[in-house]
Parts: sequence; structure tokens; C-alpha cells
Amino acid sequence: MIGSSGIGRGILFAGCMVCLALTGAAQNTGKLRIFCEPAGSCSYIVDGKHRLTDREITLMEGPHTFVFWAPERRMHDTTLVVVAGTTTEARVQLRYSEEYITYRHRADRFTRNERWIQYGPPLVTLGAGAWSAMSITRALKARKDLDALADEYNTSTYPAGITALKNERIPDANIELRQARIAAFVSSGVFVATGAASYLIRRHRRTRIAPAFEDKEKVRFDGLVWVPGTHSAGTWAMGFTIPIR
Repeated sequence: MIGSSGIGRGILFAGCMVCLALTGAAQNTGKLRIFCEPAGSCSYIVDGKHRLTDREITLMEGPHTFVFWAPERRMHDTTLVVVAGTTTEARVQLRYSEEYITYRHRADRFTRNERWIQYGPPLVTLGAGAWSAMSITRALKARKDLDALADEYNTSTYPAGITALKNERIPDANIELRQARIAAFVSSGVFVATGAASYLIRRHRRTRIAPAFEDKEKVRFDGLVWVPGTHSAGTWAMGFTIPIR
């Protein structure tokens, strides 16, 4: 039989071994405090296994591979080294992806075109309408002036005045009336054409589709990773890697 003193020594020895094991385990881990821009939307995969969003994580000491990604941003691969018993800060700045830059250019161009389609044709039509109204008013005035000169010619008894009317004033009034009529016809045609064009452009605008952003970097980022859930549970997420370059 084993005495009580032997049992006590055994329990003490086992407790010391447990303490040493816990101390050794604690010394073999360290923390990473991650500052990722854009803040609040970064995700990362650690060692090709776990997809996380935590700002601070605890890992075994040594190098670990990280793949960072955020919506609209380019993936960033890097290796971070964890030092046992300390907290290491890591700062990551994610750049916009090529697909997003191309999308922004297309979206900005689409917005500019939409703004021109919305305001340009109506303004052109309004200008053409104003020109047409001025030209018609000029033609009516020229007709009225010519009629007045004709009445004056028929009723005048002053020889010099009649000569001036016949040789200068009435011919000039006829030229003005002819020019005013031409301007009225042209401006009215332009007004009708711009109005029709404005209507057709506005109809075409309804069929235009705004550019859509397809985040191909997200497709590449989504792979076979472990996504932690609540209560120490989680799910496996399967994705397909599609070569885009």
C-alpha cells in the first residue's frame, strides 16, 4: 500500500507538471493587433484555413500567412510573425482593385452622359425655339414695314419721296422681308428637328443600363475556408477560383 505521504507527493508533482505545461503553452502564443484600411470592412484568411474579421487575434508564435481583402479592394498577401508573449501591431492598406477602377471610370462617364441627356437636348430645343420666335417676329415686322411703305408710295404726292421709295426704301424692305422669311423657315425647321431629336434621346435614355460592379477579387478570395460561427460552431464555405488575368 502507498502511504498518504506518497499520494500527496504524487498530487503535488502532477500539479507542478500541469502548471509547467500551461506556462509553456502561454509562452508559445502571441497576439496580433491588425489595423486594416478600409476600417470596418476588411476580412482576412489565416494560414489558408480560417476567415476572420477580428481586429485582435491570438496565434502560435512564428510566421503566419495572411490574405487580406475588402469590398472594392485588391487582395493583399503577406506574412506576419507572431512573437510569443507579446502583442504585435500590423498595418495593412488595401488598394482599389483594377475592376473597381474601371467600373468607376465607366460609372462616371455614364453619369456625365446621363446629365447631358437630361439637360442638353431640352436646352438646345429651347434655344432653337427662341431663335424661331425671334425670326418669325422679324418676318412679321418686315412684312408690316413693307406694307406701310407701299401705302406711303400710293398716297405720296412728293416726287422726291416717291423716287426714294421706288429706288431705295421699298427694294431694301423687300430684301429684308426675304431674308427674314428665310431665317424664319430655317429656324422653325431647326426647332422641329431639335424637338424630335430631344424626344428620341429621352426615349433612348429609358433603355440605358447603368454599369454594375462585379467584384472579381471577392470571387478569388472566397475559397475553401472555415468561417467561425457562434458557440464555437462554424461552417465550411466552398468557392471557385476563376482566373481573371
